[in-house]
Amino acid sequence: MVKKVLMLHGYAQSGTIFSSKTGGLRKTLGKLGYELFYPCAPNRIAGADMREIDDIAAQFNTQAGTDDIFGWWLKDPNDQYKVPQDTIDFLRSYVVENGPFEGIIGFSQGAGYGGFLCTDIRQLLGLSQEQQPDLKFFISFSGFRMAPAWFQKQYTEHLITVPSLHVEGELDTVVESSRVTALFDACSPNTRT
Repeated sequence: MVKKVLMLHGYAQSGTIFSSKTGGLRKTLGKLGYELFYPCAPNRIAGADMREIDDIAAQFNTQAGTDDIFGWWLKDPNDQYKVPQDTIDFLRSYVVENGPFEGIIGFSQGAGYGGFLCTDIRQLLGLSQEQQPDLKFFISFSGFRMAPAWFQKQYTEHLITVPSLHVEGELDTVVESSRVTALFDACSPNTRT
């Protein structure tokens, strides 16, 4: 039986871009019986945000200047974002239709959101135990703890106990080391690496 992995792309990417960037990983995990699923966030990034996107795209060698780039949420000028209901509804439907998933692998914003989901994916997405059993792993590439105050109670009351691996990019100038460490610290010391 194939084991499914939910792949959450970063800001100013798409499921298609993330899939193309992780071809080697997909091939390696495929040999181990895993199938990777790449949903595309429902929030299209508007042209007004293109200068910031060009900077991010240059950092991560993605495809800037395209209409096909998305985010799980869009930032406001004070970085006081919320996950919109359309993201929650979309991901819930995606899990119901394509899951259940063994684990989550995310990059940057996708890893930040993936880590948040690992606090209690069923409660956050309104899923049953049958629709999504407990996750078996979480892998974060340049992931971060979601910063606005309204997310903190979830991290405090639901320590991430999913076995997790946190990868920090030495040359990453977009996600600061302290933000990566904050997500790592939101995980149980017994299950994080």
